[in-house]
Amino acid sequence: MTGSLVLLSGGIDSATALFMEARSSDRVVTLSVNYHKRNKREAEAARRIARAAGVVEHLEVDLQFIREAMDLDEGIKREVTELGVPLTFIPFRNLVFYSVGLYYAYVLRLERAVVGHVFEDASLFPDVGERNIAALNGIVERMVPWRRLRVVAPLLGMKKEEVVRTAIELGVPLELTWSCWLEGERQCGTCPGCRKRRETFARVGYQDPTEYDCPNP
Repeated sequence: MTGSLVLLSGGIDSATALFMEARSSDRVVTLSVNYHKRNKREAEAARRIARAAGVVEHLEVDLQFIREAMDLDEGIKREVTELGVPLTFIPFRNLVFYSVGLYYAYVLRLERAVVGHVFEDASLFPDVGERNIAALNGIVERMVPWRRLRVVAPLLGMKKEEVVRTAIELGVPLELTWSCWLEGERQCGTCPGCRKRRETFARVGYQDPTEYDCPNP
């Protein structure tokens, strides 16, 4: 028996990681973290995607103390901007999220916590990458030596286009995923998240099933 806990945001990347796990794992649980000002539509999308994947259980954890750099003080915002790191950066975000995921994986007797990072994430955020995950897994092994637990990132070697192609092959319900930075009835079509989504689908040559408020930006 194999079991996985997938950290599910509601976006394309984590949804693809989930459907990959659903193919190879006997038991899958999903976990969403509700941090400060998290997009409510994204959280709703995660719930729908989890249902579509037929997971055993979908968990939600409230960690409202966690804030993006844009919601912290001016000194931190200036520091992050000068380093060229996006203001959506959350200090130690992945260390916290991975730890929460590992905790639930342990309690639920699952073997791994799965994250949906992709190739581009590692170039944008300093807390993403194979070296970080390997280092954390080394610590996890020493902390809980009697149980084989680990964090895995199956999409880390893939670019966005490859992820979308994989999602199509796996039958991921892309119409349920949410990329927009806003919380409207439909995705806006013009924010950075929507623009990146539209550009990715265009490069793949696949019709994006999403309905946008602005169909022709």
